[in-house]
Amino acid sequence: MSKSVRQALGLTGHYAGLIAFAIFTTFPFVWALCSGLSVDASKMYTFPAGFWPHEPSFMWFERVFQEMPFLTYLKNSTIMSFFTIIGVVAISVLAGYPLARMKFPGRGLIFVAIIATMMLPSEVGIVPNFITLKHFGDFGNWIQESIGLGSDWNMRAWIGLDSYFGAIVPNFAGAFGIFLMKQAFEAIPQDLIDAARVDGATEMQILWKVMVPVTAPSIAALAIFTLVNAWNDYLWPSIVMTSKEKLPLAVGVFNDLTGPFATSDNILMAAIVMTVVPVLVFFAFTQRYFISGMDGAVK
Repeated sequence: MSKSVRQALGLTGHYAGLIAFAIFTTFPFVWALCSGLSVDASKMYTFPAGFWPHEPSFMWFERVFQEMPFLTYLKNSTIMSFFTIIGVVAISVLAGYPLARMKFPGRGLIFVAIIATMMLPSEVGIVPNFITLKHFGDFGNWIQESIGLGSDWNMRAWIGLDSYFGAIVPNFAGAFGIFLMKQAFEAIPQDLIDAARVDGATEMQILWKVMVPVTAPSIAALAIFTLVNAWNDYLWPSIVMTSKEKLPLAVGVFNDLTGPFATSDNILMAAIVMTVVPVLVFFAFTQRYFISGMDGAVK
């Protein structure tokens, strides 16, 4: 077998594998989209009819807005995801820089301890975080009484349970973000840092004026990962938040459109599609930063 034939077969196998993987990963979304567009709900669970919209209509999408406060959930998810991204990126950058570029006793041990937390399931932190937030609410009430704020200010509602603060702050510090930024900072040539130090720059000036601009693709990749995780987070918000008007999309859609009060699986599929679309649009516009950022982190 000639070299050209082997290369052609290898390329064919490569693309065949990519196509198979693409079909495997996208078919749930395609099925949900077709179900949401089909007026006839009886074809939803049939194959292959379920993968093609029958009598296409936006009826189910319209009913999503009629039967649940979708825009309120969308606003809550947007607020929570935005501040989660800000917090995760800030902490990951501030923690990754000294681990990558500063020498201090115990640096290796600290990094190993941070990476070791990735082996623990997220459920481990539920009880400690819940207790901490409860005390945060008590502390907020103490502050309110100490400085004489009026009854219009409810500090417990701002920093305790059933608050945006309580839903997003436990997600700020994550081993993955710190690891990603540490790898990105280590890939920067030392000569660039030395030149900044010769010019009299402090460590914080080096970080924010030299390191952060150079590692912008890695920061963008971290922001995309964080957005997806925060947007789809269900377990922790469902535990800490009780007010319906504060629920994010993942929790609100599940509570309103599943269980004994569910009206139609097609409405659920339409709501799922509308929940996923904002993340897909965001990724479509930022995928080049994501790819270049991951390449830098791997190097």
